[in-house]
Amino acid sequence: MSTNKFKLSLVALAVLGINAPAAFAAEKDANIEVQAPQAPTAAAANDQKANAPKVKPDEHIVVTGSRLQYGNVVSKPTIITEQDIKERGVSSVEELIRTLPQNLATIGGMANSRVRGPLGVADGSPSNMSSIGALGVSAANLGGMGAGRTLILVNGRRMAGAAGIQDGFVNLNGIPLSAIERVEITTDGASAVYGADAMGGVINFILKSGYTGTTVTVQHEDSNNGADNSRFSVYSGYGWNSGTVSMTLDYSKRKPVINAKTGYVTNDYSAYYDGDENFDRRSFSNGGQPGIINNSTSYYDWDLDAYINTISAYTIRDGYAGGRPTMDDMVEVGREAIRDFVPRVGGPDTESKSVTLNFEQELTDKLKVYGTGLFTRNESSQDVIESDGISLTMAPGQYYNPFPEYYFSSWDPGVTAYYYPEDELASGQMPYGHSQNRSDTWSLNAGVSYEFNKDTKLEFIYTTSRATTKGATYDYDSIVSMISDSASPNGFRCYNFQLDYGRYAGAEQAFYQDLFDRQCAALTSNDPNIAFNPWKSTADGSGSGLDPFYYRHNSESRGSRLENYELRLNGALMELPAGKVYYAVGGEYNDDGIDSNEVKVMTGEAVHRTRNGFFAEASVPVFGHKLNFPGMNALTLSLAARRDSYSTEGALGTIDGVPVEQGGEILYGKNTFTRWTPSYGFKWEPISDVTVRAKWTEGFKAPPYTAMFNVTGTSSYTAYLTNDPYYDCRANADCDFDWGSSYGYYAPRTTAPNEKLKPQTSKQASYTVSWLPSGVLSGLTVDVTYNNTKIDNEYADLDDLNHYAPFEQTVALEDFYPRDENGKITAVRNMTFNMSGSEYSSLLYEVGYYLYTDFGSFKPHLTFIRNLKSETKLFADSDPMSDVGHLGGVDRYKMTGSLQYTYNNFSATLWAYYLPSYINDYEVQLSAGQEINPEKNKDVGSMTTFDLTMSYQLSNSLRVNFAGRNIFDRAPSFVVVEQLPYDVARYNVAGRTLSLELQYEF
Repeated sequence: MSTNKFKLSLVALAVLGINAPAAFAAEKDANIEVQAPQAPTAAAANDQKANAPKVKPDEHIVVTGSRLQYGNVVSKPTIITEQDIKERGVSSVEELIRTLPQNLATIGGMANSRVRGPLGVADGSPSNMSSIGALGVSAANLGGMGAGRTLILVNGRRMAGAAGIQDGFVNLNGIPLSAIERVEITTDGASAVYGADAMGGVINFILKSGYTGTTVTVQHEDSNNGADNSRFSVYSGYGWNSGTVSMTLDYSKRKPVINAKTGYVTNDYSAYYDGDENFDRRSFSNGGQPGIINNSTSYYDWDLDAYINTISAYTIRDGYAGGRPTMDDMVEVGREAIRDFVPRVGGPDTESKSVTLNFEQELTDKLKVYGTGLFTRNESSQDVIESDGISLTMAPGQYYNPFPEYYFSSWDPGVTAYYYPEDELASGQMPYGHSQNRSDTWSLNAGVSYEFNKDTKLEFIYTTSRATTKGATYDYDSIVSMISDSASPNGFRCYNFQLDYGRYAGAEQAFYQDLFDRQCAALTSNDPNIAFNPWKSTADGSGSGLDPFYYRHNSESRGSRLENYELRLNGALMELPAGKVYYAVGGEYNDDGIDSNEVKVMTGEAVHRTRNGFFAEASVPVFGHKLNFPGMNALTLSLAARRDSYSTEGALGTIDGVPVEQGGEILYGKNTFTRWTPSYGFKWEPISDVTVRAKWTEGFKAPPYTAMFNVTGTSSYTAYLTNDPYYDCRANADCDFDWGSSYGYYAPRTTAPNEKLKPQTSKQASYTVSWLPSGVLSGLTVDVTYNNTKIDNEYADLDDLNHYAPFEQTVALEDFYPRDENGKITAVRNMTFNMSGSEYSSLLYEVGYYLYTDFGSFKPHLTFIRNLKSETKLFADSDPMSDVGHLGGVDRYKMTGSLQYTYNNFSATLWAYYLPSYINDYEVQLSAGQEINPEKNKDVGSMTTFDLTMSYQLSNSLRVNFAGRNIFDRAPSFVVVEQLPYDVARYNVAGRTLSLELQYEF
């Protein structure tokens, strides 16, 4: 096939909406001939030419899912072009990925604040991520297998993972949408090519390059829920005979949603849970203006076999005129006085700036250098103050405290009031509490290639990448409590555990001591101008202001890094009658690491790992070209293998168990493993219109740092072994306690690392049948793909065992409960072991058609994905636990349809997204593998939304684009997840958005 005919075939395939591998564009002597369907009309061809980017014909080609320089025909990636992105009407990479039916959007935006979400955000808990680290993070999750199993590439190269997150997934918000030329997605596993983390698939973002000219784009998006977005970008490039250079600049600013506009209007969800008042999330702790003293009680009544809750509080009476209150000024109130707190805004306010740079230079006719640079800065801020009132414990005798000491508690002499500074915030006298951060993402790829001949090329590529986040949280809070103290003149004093026990040092100690002193004065003073008054109803009421209680709660600096060196040789081994045998061999060295508070609290310090990898890949044409038979129009085999050797060093504990914060010296250990990952497959064309692809591959994911290393590994405490079914301490007369129905003995318990932890491993199988008929059905495309992934050696710890297995089964596991020769448990090992496994399978159907008429062309397309299986087993013989059709899992199916119309310089695309019903099991708790509150399962209704995009080429230089998303303003299905009445992982809280974009090229 001549070069021109091959290019024409690709243009025809693109016009017909067929996702041909981009690598074919580079191949002059392709093994597989591509049959072009009926050519487009002359007008359509002219439009195609007019809209095509200006590129050099010899630009550097990036291939997804293969090291072969012309790609692997066994894989059939989904390709989303720059034009496809515009037709979807999205304004960020996160939104683009959410439109994919293969993706489960669980990380990003407001979903990150879920305590039981993938990030587990819970400020103050050392095992979970802070709101600083989660703010502005977004990730892809192909097949619902977890974001850490979806490998993200930029120009075929790895990037550093999201700052400080050990799961290793890339933050999509570090990739500017305006810089993307196309996106290539494979879901058949690619560990044999790229190594770890590719079990769920690969998403490769190809950046724009090889362009001559300048394009300026201005866009504004209006959201009916307040999340407006404005974007400005410039793409400019220059080319000469031996090279090109191009650059993109992008700026965008996105506002948070206004919660009242989204339908979030109350925190009382008791009706949703059948009148259960535990789901009335209103609380006296939300405070009020004037303040409230919570006097509610809760106790268990054994006679009624139920919890008894008494809801009451004290506040100031109506008509209180200020000054010093007395006991007579206080009144008791009930549930009706609870403030139904709804935050003013939801999600972050974000400003983004990015720049990309691409260059390519031929030094000789054989030697070429090239490189890509990317830098993105996201600055985000999110309100946090509105979640609770300020908890203030006033000392007896404080000017505005009318209560005597120990009035509400026998152990606390003070009185705690909850105050919400509504007027101070509304008037601007005091700022809202907020988390803010600045996230920087940058990567640099530089390469040199030497072309021995047209088929053989040697390349050396260097990649370095960093992701850093620095931020702080500012909020209203009191660090002062009151305790009894016989040495104090009043018999009590202000108290703070951290200060009393010397847990701060240096500048930090001075900061908190000053804060403590100022707050203590406001809570103990008998001076009306110094003491804080929680009973005032306006900001101008008597007493001091809230300044001592507004401070920086914490600050954080976190990061991830990556450095990679790769040497690769590509070539043609020989030429067979069916075509050339192509190969790729090479090796790479990689060093990556992370640094964050939630990791260092376990590992004691920042951690990293090194990897050596060697790979080989070949494509062997058996039939085709000059050798074919009936039923064997073409057949190409693909073989690949990779060997990775990992090495990681970290903390196993401390000498003598002395805690690190008390100067304990860390003991180190090393985790090493080597993994082979093979892959093989074929592409078979029994006839010219039908193509069958099959691929089998293995994959793996390296163990998490915090499971392998832990500074508490040498520390232990006593555990109670109660009613051990396999050892009767009564019969052996060695029980440590016997309380009748409960008896047992003691054993030391350790929360220890497992430096011998092995990687998760997987086996994937993928089969695709494609039908591209000719003749009367020319223009029709049909693809059916089946994917199956089985993952073994997943991780489980004692918490997992308690959730998913009965006590009799868990206590029999020697890994966790080693026993002596008599069967007595000698230790409880709270460690992580390789023991569980999961399986995922799906069917993907895609049908498209292209119809030409005298009054325009039509292109309908339908994608339907059926998730057959998404389940986990704790043990090989355990019953599988499926999450298909559940809130935290994959949907039973998804449908996406589109209809595109094109006529001359105008085009329009209507999109329909259908989400089926599913089960909200967010509040369902598991114990021993059983749901202990199955009544909390709630059905969630289905939802269909429609998008509309339109584009008109006003002149050769000026183009206008319109995008309307959720154009009928479909309200989300009602589903309660924590404090929200909708599922932000499945619903775009921006609601209906309308955007206008102007694009000028010169």
